[in-house]
Amino acid sequence: MATATRKRSPLLIIVIIVVTALAAVAAWRNSSFKNHLTDDQVHALLSDPEAAPRDVQHALSQLEERLAPQYPGRERFRDSVVRLATDAPPEIRRQVAWVMGREPAEVYRSTLVRQLEDEDVAVRLNAACSLSNFRDSLARRPLLKGLEPFRILAPVSGTLDLKVDVDQPASSGAALGVVEGSEEPRDIRTPLSGFVQGLPAGKDGAVTAGDPVLLLAPDPKVILNVLVALRTVGKSADVPALKPFAEGTVERMNQEVQDAASATIKAIERRGR
Repeated sequence: MATATRKRSPLLIIVIIVVTALAAVAAWRNSSFKNHLTDDQVHALLSDPEAAPRDVQHALSQLEERLAPQYPGRERFRDSVVRLATDAPPEIRRQVAWVMGREPAEVYRSTLVRQLEDEDVAVRLNAACSLSNFRDSLARRPLLKGLEPFRILAPVSGTLDLKVDVDQPASSGAALGVVEGSEEPRDIRTPLSGFVQGLPAGKDGAVTAGDPVLLLAPDPKVILNVLVALRTVGKSADVPALKPFAEGTVERMNQEVQDAASATIKAIERRGR
């Protein structure tokens, strides 16, 4: 005798769909930096030393969108932002360096100058890009350095095990390998997106803390930010370093980079410096 198939109630199906949709929306709101925060919420998160890093990044993202010389009450955020510029993990210091370029406050300019000496290459480069908004000549040399390949160093002494090869892309924050040391294994990560140009220590073997283990060429988005920043602080002496980008002879660069480099050269030449 055949068993009758039990049908689900239409109401139950609707409930399941609604619950699933609400859960998806909640997950999006919890993960998206577009979820609106009030000024008071932004200030509270930036001022709280115990706030979760992702919540702080969310608050910084919101502040960046609205911060400007005409933004009412912008002064209230400055102390917290400056504190984060030195007393926060690298991923937050990088974001802070970018945010401070949105408002021409002297306390931000002086903090950005200090960040030019940060141990993290992405913090230094973001600080230089933001400092160019102040037309501060101190940004020039770090920006020119940002056009060149950068080194990733071994975080600890131990046995190296890289998972990437020359010419492969490397995304910001991605684990590119590991060093097995006397303590816990330490991942090797890049603070800037780019392409592997060299493996100074090979793919495996013994390394000492501070040894260069990866040489990365910046990707086009990084180069674009540098080129735009150089329009305000670049000098005539910098044009030879920019011409390969304008002529399209630099590997992996696109038409957007080529056009940006040409525009930067023209801006420098108009200033006649």
